[in-house]
Amino acid sequence: MRGNRGRTRRSFLWASGAGAVAVSTAGCFGGDGGNGSAEQPGGTEPDEIERGGSFTVGLPNGIEAPNPLTASSSYTWSVLELVYQAGVFVEPQNFEVLPWAFTDWGHEELDQGMNVYFSIKDELRWTDGEAFTVDDALFTYEYYMDQEPARYLAAIDPMEAVSEADNGFDVRLELNEVVGSWEVEQLGLYLLPRHVWEDVDDHTTYEGDEPVGLGPGRITRMDPDTAIEVALDGESPFTRYDWFDEHELFIAEGPYLDSIRFQIFGSSSALQQEFLNGNIDAIYDDAFDVNRAENVESRDGLDLIDGQADGYSHYTVNMRVTPFDDQAFRQALRMAMDEIQWVQRMALGFAVPGSVVVPPAYEHIRPETAVGEEVQQSPDEGTPSALEALWFREAEEGVLDVGAIREFLVSGEVISGQGGTYAGVEYPGSLTDFGETFQTEAAYDYEFGEVRSDVLREAGTDAELYVDGQTIEERNGGPLTMLNYPPDARPRVVEFTQNYVENLRQLGVPIEQEIVTFSSMSDRVYLEADFDVYPMGWSNFSTRGATSLYSFFHSDNAHGEDSEFETFAYNASGYGLEGLPGADEEIDAMRRELDDERRNALVQQVAERMYLEAPTFVKAYPLLQWPVNSGEYAGFMSDVPGPGSNNLWKQCLNVHRR
Repeated sequence: MRGNRGRTRRSFLWASGAGAVAVSTAGCFGGDGGNGSAEQPGGTEPDEIERGGSFTVGLPNGIEAPNPLTASSSYTWSVLELVYQAGVFVEPQNFEVLPWAFTDWGHEELDQGMNVYFSIKDELRWTDGEAFTVDDALFTYEYYMDQEPARYLAAIDPMEAVSEADNGFDVRLELNEVVGSWEVEQLGLYLLPRHVWEDVDDHTTYEGDEPVGLGPGRITRMDPDTAIEVALDGESPFTRYDWFDEHELFIAEGPYLDSIRFQIFGSSSALQQEFLNGNIDAIYDDAFDVNRAENVESRDGLDLIDGQADGYSHYTVNMRVTPFDDQAFRQALRMAMDEIQWVQRMALGFAVPGSVVVPPAYEHIRPETAVGEEVQQSPDEGTPSALEALWFREAEEGVLDVGAIREFLVSGEVISGQGGTYAGVEYPGSLTDFGETFQTEAAYDYEFGEVRSDVLREAGTDAELYVDGQTIEERNGGPLTMLNYPPDARPRVVEFTQNYVENLRQLGVPIEQEIVTFSSMSDRVYLEADFDVYPMGWSNFSTRGATSLYSFFHSDNAHGEDSEFETFAYNASGYGLEGLPGADEEIDAMRRELDDERRNALVQQVAERMYLEAPTFVKAYPLLQWPVNSGEYAGFMSDVPGPGSNNLWKQCLNVHRR
């Protein structure tokens, strides 16, 4: 592996998702019986659909240069994915890999690595009319290996060479190691036309003024700060596959619209109001202020399409800092975070309380599935008690049980996977039989005594935490710091974080807030590793699990003591660094595992162990609602991850006028 090199700043960051979760009352999922709860569109006959029309989607922010090798904003990708296409199609229901630009594929294991083979679909054309050839496919992989764009390093690292195949396939791609999810990682790279990119010596300089791809979309207007228009090709060869015609989510022979328009607004309130006024047809789903759900549901012709999250919101700690390097302390801090308060009071029921780092949409890699338990998909359903091990401890409803958590710390116990009662809550033991966590007892002696910290005196705390006989301020030269956003940027996240800080102070932990912008926070966290605790969110979690776990929690992607902090590293916690808990060996094994069941089992075990080792605290999984103009348009897929964001381009293959 080539290791950690120049990551893009926000390849995975989920900015708005971390703070834009809040809606109507629980139980109102799916709107008023409209498309949100209707049958999936796959039963619609193509000859029953009137073609034509333009569908307008509102975005809260402008987009970057439409360069598929550097773009990181999810808003930019909502446009780009209509133009640029990969070799394979991952359908958003069961995450099956299906033919797209590549018609068939196979692999062979070698003593050192593996060969991947594939063939290209005949008679495809780029959006400028040029034919797509095997030479374009060869060039694409050569260009990725030469340029090493940061967004795709996990897929590029194992790639050694590419050439024409001599065994009935068109192309042979040589990998220097076995990659278990090669169908998604290597075959999922976006294809590039040689005649456009061969003169681009540095991929970062490409402005993408006239993007050329294989997709059904061709950009006809590009004003990144105001509006973009993408013309759609109703003769797309991709939607003529037999599997497309047979799939319950899709309508064959699309797209059916003439174009998709993206309109950009300077404020969230303006975006919401324009939709309610009927001036746009949909809002990018994670930009919807779901406090307005009742306004949508009460208006004829508008609807909310149910969706699932492909990520989660979280608080992550810096395990390089004492006492975050101790599992007992991290578990205590997790117990002080009131995830139910977020779900019920701030998300108003449109979220599921958090536990492991795998979103509920990916049931096949959740720990519950290992023992046949249901995965919690709504706030009203239960979750296995093993995944409630670190949930909020309350003396009475919404009030932190300070005494129980203090006793837990003083006891020197940790929840290591073995059953028992911890801070007043019974824990039945591991679901996946992963063994034991990195620690089986606390690393420090904890006690509570005289309040010495000014920040705790001001909070009226009755006792301060001592770590091996010293206060945290004495050990660290000052209180701990919680990064937080400006109040007007993400008001609900700000309020919840303030409440969380207050809980920690009542516990006896000296901690103060530092207000920073999203951009500054991402620099502090992922470039400089200069933080104690920060709130944020992830999206686009990989459907196989291994790729995201590698990016977010492998030591390859964490800044250690010797790092020069020149590149972004998304394992901000330091999980896996020397002397700290980690899962490098297991993550490496799952990345190499070709058998789906064995790989899923590894992901399940690592996810559960990480939950107890607590480098990150998953606050919640949002229940997305995609507001649409269902009075004039139909064909929307529901109950898929990111229905109006990461899967927006797939929706555009179906959506049509009524």
